[in-house]
Amino acid sequence: MGQKNYKNNNYKKNNNTNHTNYQRREYQNRSKNNYQKYDKSKDTTYPKDEVKIEKVGGVNLRKEKKHPVLNFFLFLTLLSSLVYFFITLSFGQNHSNFFTTLISSIVLVFFSILFVSICITNPNRKKGSMFLGSFFLLLFNVFGSLTLTNIITIPSFGYLEDFTGKSLTDVVSWASKNNVTLVQDYEYSDMVPAYSIISQNYDSNSKIKDISELEVAVSEGPNPDKEIIVPDMDGWDSERVIRYVEDNYLTNVEVEFVESDKAKDTVIEQSASGSMKRSAEMKLTFSLGEELDNSDVSISDLTGKSEFEAVFYLKQHRISYDIERDFSNKIERGKVSNQSIEAGDMVPVNSENHLVLTISKGKSIKVPNLKKMTMVEITEWIIENKLKLEFSDQYDDSVKENQVIDANYHKGDEVEQGTVIKVVISKGSLVMREFKTLEEFRSWADKYGISYEEKHEFSEDVPQGEVISYSYQKGDVIKNGDSILVTISDGKERKVPDIIGMSKKEAIDALEKVGLNYNFVMQNSTKEKNTVIKQSISAGSTVSDGTTITVTLSNGKKTEYREESHSSSSNSGSSNSSSSSNNGSGSNSNNNSSPTPNPTPSCDRSKTTMVYIYDELISSNPATTCSNIKAAYPNVQFTCQYVSSGPGVGLLVNSGEIDAHALNHCDTYTLKIQQN
Repeated sequence: MGQKNYKNNNYKKNNNTNHTNYQRREYQNRSKNNYQKYDKSKDTTYPKDEVKIEKVGGVNLRKEKKHPVLNFFLFLTLLSSLVYFFITLSFGQNHSNFFTTLISSIVLVFFSILFVSICITNPNRKKGSMFLGSFFLLLFNVFGSLTLTNIITIPSFGYLEDFTGKSLTDVVSWASKNNVTLVQDYEYSDMVPAYSIISQNYDSNSKIKDISELEVAVSEGPNPDKEIIVPDMDGWDSERVIRYVEDNYLTNVEVEFVESDKAKDTVIEQSASGSMKRSAEMKLTFSLGEELDNSDVSISDLTGKSEFEAVFYLKQHRISYDIERDFSNKIERGKVSNQSIEAGDMVPVNSENHLVLTISKGKSIKVPNLKKMTMVEITEWIIENKLKLEFSDQYDDSVKENQVIDANYHKGDEVEQGTVIKVVISKGSLVMREFKTLEEFRSWADKYGISYEEKHEFSEDVPQGEVISYSYQKGDVIKNGDSILVTISDGKERKVPDIIGMSKKEAIDALEKVGLNYNFVMQNSTKEKNTVIKQSISAGSTVSDGTTITVTLSNGKKTEYREESHSSSSNSGSSNSSSSSNNGSGSNSNNNSSPTPNPTPSCDRSKTTMVYIYDELISSNPATTCSNIKAAYPNVQFTCQYVSSGPGVGLLVNSGEIDAHALNHCDTYTLKIQQN
């Protein structure tokens, strides 16, 4: 009883103490607030949001409130971290920074677990801060997951990505978004999977604005013609041989089995070894053992095995077979899709009834309407069906930019795996751009099949060979089939003076005065030596400033050469005449005979002239080119023929037949010169 009173007294004492403390606080607050009424809601001793006061047995107890929305966000944050980790394992291997991303996702999972644990177990937690933290963490996980699965892409901030090891689809998508022409070159690779990027012609530090065309090497798998070192397989068992052949992509191995005292199913003869191509023929002979078993064979299930492994099995068990090839939507290309005798059936050895083995050609691929697909969709279809893709681009004002103009296969066509699909992509309307040189314009026009015509005009302002004008201005749209007219300057117009009869010095002064170049050739003449007797371009002709004129100077009179036979002939004639006058009978005979004709002079074919078509002989005027060459080589007989196509106006089309050749003085040679 005394103990009970003691407990009651303590209980009352505690209550009195609590009551006294409460009164003291209320008194202090009244004093600080000028004796205003104490507001219990402002007392931080009892946070109203986090705890609820309950009175149990006369004692005030605190009970924490539940926050279902906050707890739900914390759960989602933890779940998103785990999902991000598994997505990193599944999709991150296609990215060049896979290991960095994997480590980051692991750290993120541990951080999320720690963050959620602290938020749940901390009694004094701030609901707003925790909600904000979990929201941003959840957002980061979702964004990272969408990036890894390529649902969204992060901008490259002006720099080229490193696509090495990535899928061809990634490169096509990037090129399309950044308006960069993509050139694909397929190469064999043992290390890089098919349709992945082996290399690119720009590194990852290159700025996108400096790249108009990106070349990538795309893997098409192992090279069948690669040189490898094939070991000596003498004594190898069948399983080891099959594994080696398939691991090293040997494609032309033939096997046969013969009776032998060697161990059964081991190699006893090999036709080739050492350095050889994978596609090179190699024959392996295996032992059947000493005693042959002629009992029927229970056929195995060969479906899904490679052609080499299936044929190996049939020869090993002496089962006659035939091979057919057909499409299969289930079995991979090059593997057995069907066998005419079901697995488990008994087959006699060396039977006349052959087992028919059907090898898969891969699935039958129907070409969709490529004109309604984007470049990314076409690439994905190509990779999915193990085809090859070649993109080219072309201007077309009737097809929107980046849409398909044409392809070498059309909707409904059936193709096999490995077929090359060539697709022409529209660059949109052709817009005239600015060119620094004529060669730059020609290169651009030839690349995109743009028709153009060139004409020449004299110009006082534009140097010779440069463009005076184009028929389209910068920014103009050029319609399909339209042609661009290019006006090219022939330089300043000059009139050729008449220099015939002038001395060499006078001719030089006259030509230099009007801005013409010259070269001299010599020719025998009755005129005084060094007097102009010919000029390659006639006086009064209009030519370009700087045109070269070939001037023929007299070399003086040619020394006459009298042959002795001529004088001898005269003497003989006198003698005959005298004899005739003394012989009457001979007189009638001589009078009746017809005179002997003079023999036709024969040309000396040993005389030749080495001809060189140097730049000074060529003119933008075709006729001038002809006269220049004739004047430069007067001993060679030339005729000029003007043609409509060639390397350029005024140029020699058949230069290879004339230039740097020793031409005979007896023959006539044709100069083919382009006139327009």
